[in-house]
Amino acid sequence: MKIYLITNRKLVSNEEEFLQVIKECSENGVDNIILREKDLGFDDLVKLGSKLKEVIDENKTKLILNSNIEGGIKLKAYGIHLPFQEFIKVDNKLIYSFKEVGVSVHSLEEAIEADKKGASYVLVSHIFNTECKKGLEPKGIDFISEVKKEVSCKVIALGGILPSNVEEVKDTGCEGIAVMSTLMKSKDIRSTLKEYRV
Repeated sequence: MKIYLITNRKLVSNEEEFLQVIKECSENGVDNIILREKDLGFDDLVKLGSKLKEVIDENKTKLILNSNIEGGIKLKAYGIHLPFQEFIKVDNKLIYSFKEVGVSVHSLEEAIEADKKGASYVLVSHIFNTECKKGLEPKGIDFISEVKKEVSCKVIALGGILPSNVEEVKDTGCEGIAVMSTLMKSKDIRSTLKEYRV
């Protein structure tokens, strides 16, 4: 099962620590890193993406850029990740220069539509309660299983996935999990990743 790290540099104290976290995640088995720093303008995002590429082993860990297609092209990113509403409006030729095209979905209907339009994977969320989505009812494990039955692309689960509940997620047959704060805040990334891989 693949592990995707979604970045959030606000969970660490500075850029140096951010890059160190990314480096350790790459060294210890994170398969894909989704660079998701929505507050950064184009130039700053590309600059940070370039630094990130310097610290990861691109043979093992792939860079996926969130939302910024032009930035992804400039960085020669492996993939692009888009919100569903953006994905359905975008010109196919532009996004299929990437090896992987991911789409965030929050319903079975969105997942089916994204799959039909050629998404490489759908990111289904949120599965469990999470700080990022306080007060919003989680979709639960069954949502992953429902999507798995209806789409041919990969299904990646996101939202409150911890080492303590990852087995339940694996049992749905999904192809991967996406994690943010558990890894960004981890004091021992190697151990945390080992717990996810159990």
